[in-house]
Amino acid sequence: MTSLDDWPDFPEGLDPRSVSFREARCTWHGRTCAEPPVKVVRTRDGARWSACARAVRAIAANSG
Repeated sequence: MTSLDDWPDFPEGLDPRSVSFREARCTWHGRTCAEPPVKVVRTRDGARWSACARAVRAIAANSG
């Protein structure tokens, strides 16, 4: 996945019991991030993260 459009929109695919889903925050950056999540990103190890637009751009740049 290499662009913002490659990942599903938040909260698609997240477990409703997860922190990502319940708190609707960017779990990629953690509590320090004030931006809302826009995508759900799955990393190579299979973990799912809610990611703000800034996180998605950084992840896409590093994986491309």
